[in-house]
Amino acid sequence: MSRLTDALDRVLNWFEEHEDLDFAHFESLQPGLTSEEIEEKVTDLLPFCLPKEVYELYQWGNGGWIGEEIYARFFDNYVFLSLESALKVYCNLTAIDQENDPCVFVIKSNFNVQWLPILEDIDGRGYCVVVINEVQTETTPVLQINFDDICDEPYIIYPTLTNMMLAEAECYEAGVYSNELYEEAKYIRSKYQETPIRIWRA
Repeated sequence: MSRLTDALDRVLNWFEEHEDLDFAHFESLQPGLTSEEIEEKVTDLLPFCLPKEVYELYQWGNGGWIGEEIYARFFDNYVFLSLESALKVYCNLTAIDQENDPCVFVIKSNFNVQWLPILEDIDGRGYCVVVINEVQTETTPVLQINFDDICDEPYIIYPTLTNMMLAEAECYEAGVYSNELYEEAKYIRSKYQETPIRIWRA
């Protein structure tokens, strides 16, 4: 078992054993896809390759059920998007057309085609995205895209998806979310982040 799958299983086990959180329920997560199912869904929609970490993520679980998003917040306020939802958001954000809303046009104009959203802020403030490339990579950095700062270069909040999930597994097990230990969360996450946090550039 890889470190990524192990971290995800730790989170899932925590969900199963604790039903006191109002934002994360075990039943709200869909079962995973096969590698072939993932390939079939992304082939015609993505111009780049999914990193192997992302294949592993969606083989483990396919995000929240449609309509259950409010109970599928993986951490903080971020919903774990199904692959279908992630691809729909990606296609919408990378399609430049004549927008009536200038704010939407600015967001789309500054959204990079190498960013695939996998976690969505439930209040619509932005996404956590992974980076897709012309050549498949083993790992991917995780970037936080905030629409309020869409014109700025984003920060790499975790050097790999594995690091992010290891941090979240530790946060759950330390009682961060059930006891609102926000300073403890910062400390735990810092152990899995690069210092100083770097800006991502294409």
